[in-house]
Amino acid sequence: MMLRLRKHILGINKNNENKIIKYNEGKNIMKTFYRTLAKFLLVFSISLPAFGDTIKVGFPVPLTGEYAPYAEIQGAKCMAEIINKRGGVNGKKFELLVQDTGTDTQTAISLTEKFLEQGVVAIGTIPFSDTMIPVAQIAAGYGVTILQAQSTQVEMHTGIVDNFISNVSPDPFTAAAAAEYALSEGVKNVVLLTSDDGGSWSAKTPLWFGDVIENGGGKVISKMNFSIPTSDWSPQIAEMKKLSKTPDAVYISSIMPDVGVLIRQMKAAGIDAWVLGSDGLDDPSLDSVADNDKSILDKVAFGTLAPSQPGSAMQDFQKECKAMGMPVDGMFPALGADVIMAVAYAVEKTGGTDPEAIRKALREADSIPVRTVESVSFKKNKSHAERTVPVIGFKNGVRVLLSNTIPSFVPKWK
Repeated sequence: MMLRLRKHILGINKNNENKIIKYNEGKNIMKTFYRTLAKFLLVFSISLPAFGDTIKVGFPVPLTGEYAPYAEIQGAKCMAEIINKRGGVNGKKFELLVQDTGTDTQTAISLTEKFLEQGVVAIGTIPFSDTMIPVAQIAAGYGVTILQAQSTQVEMHTGIVDNFISNVSPDPFTAAAAAEYALSEGVKNVVLLTSDDGGSWSAKTPLWFGDVIENGGGKVISKMNFSIPTSDWSPQIAEMKKLSKTPDAVYISSIMPDVGVLIRQMKAAGIDAWVLGSDGLDDPSLDSVADNDKSILDKVAFGTLAPSQPGSAMQDFQKECKAMGMPVDGMFPALGADVIMAVAYAVEKTGGTDPEAIRKALREADSIPVRTVESVSFKKNKSHAERTVPVIGFKNGVRVLLSNTIPSFVPKWK
């Protein structure tokens, strides 16, 4: 997905073992019995939707560290507050359980277990498969869904877990949307920049873009490798200048500020090609590349997860939250609003807070109203949303919406 590669993967070996109660004589027997009974009654009461006064959603998420900009909690908190001020859902108000994981999978797992014991109906966590998979496996024992605001990683849609739902479309869709826009602009010859450092997001997303270009009559004229992070693109630019055909576009799925440096260095080298990318470019710092030259972003565009141009539904939501004293900085935090609205929809439909009933309602709905786009649906794909994929570009240094459709051709990715 859009995020930086985790440099470590923690092996998880979670054994669900029953606790063995050692009975002692006299008072110890009674103490153990009543403690066990109290714990059973607590868990039992939480599991009954009719007894729940609140709608608990757990967020063991990165509030600090390099993943913090991608956490959905700002938007989730603001939307929960908006709904609560309106009286909640069926008289029940949202309660968000939030704690910082940093970048650590084991912390996310420990906090997930804690939140599950407290009766959450859904969980959002670090948006990487090496965290989401073990968290989903643990949550499955409680019937709870991992409802992820911003995860585009294809690994989560291969059937490893059945209780995962992403609010957005996987990477092949954003690649396809960008490619279809490029073809409409007359792009024929493309260069793909790939890196293994960001997993499938940086390695395969460019290839999916290339598949759509060639399906539309274009040609991938070169594939070049790079590392994340990169501040010197001179080796790749030198290769581009040696090509027998001048590239119409360069596609990359990477992060800022690296892509901003690429844009500047390509222009300095006289390469007048589109720079196209994925949701990693949907970073407010990209806009600042045009501070001294408004035209430098005129041929920059990216497929992303929600429209973010002035006047978009997302920007209206951000303005509303700012007025409430709850700023929501950027697209990734704003996507948290969609998660809360999806849970609210399911609670209203089911009349309760049973987590399995909530997942069933989400997957059966033809259309669920959300905040960053008009609506989403999980009915067709089950594990990810069917929603329009916007392509954002720039005019005089200001974001503009170039297209916003469901791609007509998406390459095979499962």
